[in-house]
Amino acid sequence: MEYLSEYPLAERLIIDTHAHYDDARFESEREELLNALPGSGVQKAITCGCDGASSKAAQALSERYGYLYYSAGIHPGNLESRTPLAEIERLARHPKCVAIGEIGLDYYWVSDNKQEQIEWFEKQILLAKKLDLPVIVHDREAHADTMDILKKHRP
Repeated sequence: MEYLSEYPLAERLIIDTHAHYDDARFESEREELLNALPGSGVQKAITCGCDGASSKAAQALSERYGYLYYSAGIHPGNLESRTPLAEIERLARHPKCVAIGEIGLDYYWVSDNKQEQIEWFEKQILLAKKLDLPVIVHDREAHADTMDILKKHRP
C-alpha cells in the first residue's frame, strides 16, 4: 500500500464494498490484515457471504472489528450448500448486516442449473426488499438474465 503514503491519512476515505475476509486464503494473516486496514485509510469494509457458513463467518468477523460490516446471501456457485432462505433472513436481520449478497447468476462456471440460479436470485432479491436492504450482485456470462431480473424486481 505504498501508493497511499503520498496522501495524508485524513484524506483517505476508503470504503471496501466487496471483500471476502473469511476466505481460507486469509487464514495466516487475517487478524494482522484486519487490524491494519483502518490505519491504512480504510474507514469501512463489507465482507460478503456466499452461503450460510460464510455469512455466519462474516457476521462473526463484523462483531470483532468495529469498522467491518457484512452481507448475507447465497452465491450462484454455492446453491448446493442448501442453506435455507430462513437462515439467510435470520443472518440478515443482524444490525451489522448491510446487504443481501453476494447473489446473482453465473453461467460461466455453472450453466446446467440456470433455472435454479434464477429462482434463488429472485428469492433473495425479494428478501432484500422485505428487509429494505440493497443487494450485492454477481453476474458472470449472464448479463441479459441479470438485467431482466433486476428490472423486474427493482431492488
